[in-house]
Order: sequence, then structure tokens, then C-alpha cells
Amino acid sequence: MNDSSLKLDFTAGFSVALVALPLSIGIALASGAPASAGLIAAIIGGLLGSWMGGTNVTINGPAAGLIVIVLDAVSGLGFKGMLGAAVVAGGIQIIMGLLKFARKGLALPVSVIHGMMAAIGVIIIAKQTHIMIGHIPVAKNPLMLLAELPLSFGNIQLTIFAVGILTLCLLIFWNKITNPTIKKIPGPLVAVIFSAGLASYLGINSSALLQVPADIRSWIIVPDFSAMNSFPFWKSALTLAVVGALETTLSAAAIDKIDQEKRKSNLDRDLISKGICNTLSAAIGGLPMIAEIVRSSANVTYGAKTWRANFSHGFIILLAVLVLPKALSLIPLSALAAILVMIGWRLGSPTHFRHAMKVGKDNLLGFTVTLVMTLAVDLLVGIFCGAVAQFAIEIYLGLKLKHSLKASYEIRTTPEMTEIIVHSSLAFSNFTGLKDAILKNAQFRKKINLDLTMCDYIDHSVMEQIEEIKEHFKFIKTPLTVNISAQQHSLGKDLLSARKKV
Repeated sequence: MNDSSLKLDFTAGFSVALVALPLSIGIALASGAPASAGLIAAIIGGLLGSWMGGTNVTINGPAAGLIVIVLDAVSGLGFKGMLGAAVVAGGIQIIMGLLKFARKGLALPVSVIHGMMAAIGVIIIAKQTHIMIGHIPVAKNPLMLLAELPLSFGNIQLTIFAVGILTLCLLIFWNKITNPTIKKIPGPLVAVIFSAGLASYLGINSSALLQVPADIRSWIIVPDFSAMNSFPFWKSALTLAVVGALETTLSAAAIDKIDQEKRKSNLDRDLISKGICNTLSAAIGGLPMIAEIVRSSANVTYGAKTWRANFSHGFIILLAVLVLPKALSLIPLSALAAILVMIGWRLGSPTHFRHAMKVGKDNLLGFTVTLVMTLAVDLLVGIFCGAVAQFAIEIYLGLKLKHSLKASYEIRTTPEMTEIIVHSSLAFSNFTGLKDAILKNAQFRKKINLDLTMCDYIDHSVMEQIEEIKEHFKFIKTPLTVNISAQQHSLGKDLLSARKKV
């Protein structure tokens, strides 16, 4: 490791820490947890998860995508009970990693993944808008939270609302700045500094400001396992484990695509490391964590080269809470809510609805079912129903039941070329084995011909993965030819066109 890489890693880690500090606090509060719980997760994810994980430039920490699950667990089990469920969830993730679940998790249809994230975005907006305007909502269900918004606006606290809405406007403005030098300054950091000054000027009551105990020893909270024989406990543990594993795997795979050195993460090893970190974090009062996509993307943008950037990010956050604990108490709660509303808008933006419609009606069905069932019931039910709906539409559109879990294909090998001929339809549910076969043959550095002309149906999830495989083969300089029909080629073009518009 040369001095230049070390410097880039530290600089990137420092910059990401400035983003992660307010986000970790905001996510904790939105999850019904003390602010310290988010900071513990970020510190452990950085200091421990960095060198244990199987990724190169991802950043570990609490994530907006888990807010809904943690808040539900806290509401049903209490904060200590949620910690107990999170300890168990970490153990489940370790087992998942040992069973090579991470790669299998990538088989989930993209429509369900997008529907899940959109639903999380809507739920975050529904909850945090109340906080941003200074009202504590009575409702718990996302739909009821949205219905309660008129009541909140009728009881608005003007000074708190002024801080929240001006912070939100600042974040929107900051995202539109194109100057590369200014863009390097993290928007959330600018937002909390601005809001702290504005709150001081307006004389906002201390009850509307962040409360973080200065003594770090008081952060330690022991989990409660007394509800371990109940259904809500195991439902929370399983949901935290599955959704956390899914999000961390998808994030790591996505960051691999923008890694400047095009390295491939060991996703199963990374899942094991998250399980260990989540167990330890929850055991001392911290939130569960994942490989977080927004912070990881920023890490790459700032020039990170290795896992040391993640370590630096965790170390800087630890240093900040030890040296500047009183500075945290100047941050208005409405400003943190505004930051989360901005994140929620990115996840649940109408752009994603338009994208789902553009890709195709089959994709729209899985997306809509996942979104609606998540809002109406919960996240795990939404994912399950969305996947079942997507599978049913694939069967209706031509996927044969006998090939629904395992594609039918043959491999012909000559000294010059490997030909993989697929005889069945391809869908999200049966593509994993074929994908492994394609990537396995790539190591021989011979020309590979993937013949899909006999496939009477290829779904959008598979088409997207095929495009990703093509990009990977270009990078490793292995010749790959994909033969598809005109109809399939049109499907691929439509998909790429839709993706570019997002």
C-alpha cells in the first residue's frame, strides 16, 4: 500500500464521516432509538467491519432502509427487546453467509427490490414530515401517518417548522450545485451547521434539540431476551436479518460496478462480517448496520481505494463524539428530520414509479404489489407478496413450471471456444445457476458464446444481469458473444433506455 493510497483512504474516510455523523443520529432517532445507538453502529461498522468484510470500498453503518423494521420492533418489544432481536438477527446473518446466501439473494426480482425501496421512502416521508414541522404523530401505520398530516399542519410550531423547511430547501439547493469543488462539501454537514445557527438565532427550546449523553459509558444498553419465546421477537429478528442481508448484498454489488479498480467483493464473507458486527453492536446498545449505498458511493467519489477508508470513517466518528460531545446538542431535531425526508424522497420518488411503468407491465405488477403490501402490512410481507406476484406473472408470460427454479442449458467446449446453449425460458428465479456457469467459464479466458435464441421468454431482471455480465467481460478482456432474438434484443434496449432515465 503506497502513501498516495493511504492519503486518499484517510481523506475519503474523513469526508464520509462528516456525512455519516448526522445521518447516523437521524436514522437512530427515526428508528425510535437513542442517538447513541446510531453512532455505536457507525463506529463498530467502521473499526471492526472494515477489515473483517469481503468488500473493498463500502461504508458500514445504520441505514434508512432499516428504519421501518427497527421502529416496528421498538414499538412492539421496546428498545432493549429490539436489541435482543438484533443480536439474534446477527447470528442468522452469520449462518446465511456460511450457507452462501448472499449470491442467492441477488436473484430477487428488480421489481420487488425497487418496490421495497420505494415503500421505505414513503414511510420515512410519512413519519419524518411530522417531526420536521414539530408535531409528534399518534398514528403508527404509514397510511394513517399520511392521513394525519393535515392535523400536524394545523398544529404547526412555526420556529421548528422554519428550521426544518429551510434546512430541506438548503439540501435541495445543494443537490443542484454543479461546481465540483463545492460538491465535495457534504450536504448533510452544511445542513446541520446551518440549522444549528438558525435554531440558536430563533431561540428554539432545548427540548427541540438533539440530546446525546456526554458520558460515552452511559451509551451501553444491555439487550433484553425475555420475549424470545414470542412471535413478534422472531418476526423482528428474521425481518432484520433478511432485509439487512438483502440490502447489504445489493449495496456491495452496486458499489463493485463503480469501483475504479473493478474488483469483485466476496459477498458471503461480507455478510458473515455484518452478522458479527450486528451481534456486537446490538449487544452494547447499537443499531443494526448494512453496507450503506449512499455513503459508499460518496466514498468512491472521494477517491477511496481500500477498506482503510471505512476504518478511517469509524475512527473519525469515534473521535468526534469523544472530543465534541456538546456540539451534537446544538443540532435541531427538525433538521435531522429534513435530511431524512430528503432521503425518503430519493427512495420513493415518482421517478421510480415511471421507471417501473417504462420497463413493462409485468415489472409494474411486482413493484406495485410490493409497495402496497409493505405500506398496508409490513416489509417482510411486502417482499414475499411481491416476489410471488412476479413469479406468477412470469409463469403466465411463458416460464415453464418445470424450469422455474433451474434453467435448462448445455455447455459445448472446444479448444477455441465455450458455447452455452439455453433451452428454457429465463427468469429471476432460475438464472443464478446459469450465471454461475457463465462466470466460471470466464476463468479459462476462451471465447464464450451464449446462445439464447431458443429462449421463448427472458424477464427484465435477467436482461439487466446479462448487460452487467457483458460489462464485466469487457473489463476482464474475455470475448463474449450473446445471441438473442430480435424481440429479446428490443426488450434489452427498452430496459436500458428506462434505466438511463432514472
